[in-house]
Amino acid sequence: MAVKCNAGLVDGAIALPDTSSGFTVRKTAFSGKAFADVELTSDVKVITLNPNAYSLVENETACEVTSFSPEVKPTDFAAMVKEIVRASDKVSLPEAELVVSAGRGLKGPENWAMVEELANLLGAATACSKPVSDAGWRPHSEHVGQTGIAVSPNLYIAIGISGAIQHLAGVSSSKVIVVINKDPEAPFFKAADYGIVGDAFEVIPKLIEEVKKFKATAA
Repeated sequence: MAVKCNAGLVDGAIALPDTSSGFTVRKTAFSGKAFADVELTSDVKVITLNPNAYSLVENETACEVTSFSPEVKPTDFAAMVKEIVRASDKVSLPEAELVVSAGRGLKGPENWAMVEELANLLGAATACSKPVSDAGWRPHSEHVGQTGIAVSPNLYIAIGISGAIQHLAGVSSSKVIVVINKDPEAPFFKAADYGIVGDAFEVIPKLIEEVKKFKATAA
């Protein structure tokens, strides 16, 4: 779109443009480890945003809603979207507000039931680290990280993941990161907002139990 409009392009913006002196947009750089301030000088500008780049702010400005029914003929477009079918049995990972992810600390694919149960209780998407998808324990569509899917949910729960730099690059935009690992020296703890040092096979069942209790009282 930017090429066709002869426009300047900034991708991955994390804030509103600064127009105090020119037109400058702040974006992520180096896999989320730094920021870059990019100045756009073109007449037409195209900006894309990272999910959850900044919080919603209430604006009490009045608006008017007007009905509009365009007269569109099939010949008006070279291609038309007739139907969009989304998978309904799982939460889409790139769009998920909550993500429950696990790594080699789960020891094998047969132990993923508790990860999926926790995710289902929270209404979260499931994800995994690269070694897990490479081993065939989980599909590659669940691999998050620098070479997988980059996510930026409100809550990212990492279970049994050491926190290699490639993985952190794909999840560093998460609002809140919770790490569960029995190794107190795991690098992931340095990036975590909350950490639990403990065996996943003991912590996760207790966490599932507490979530069930909370949902029962909330209902």
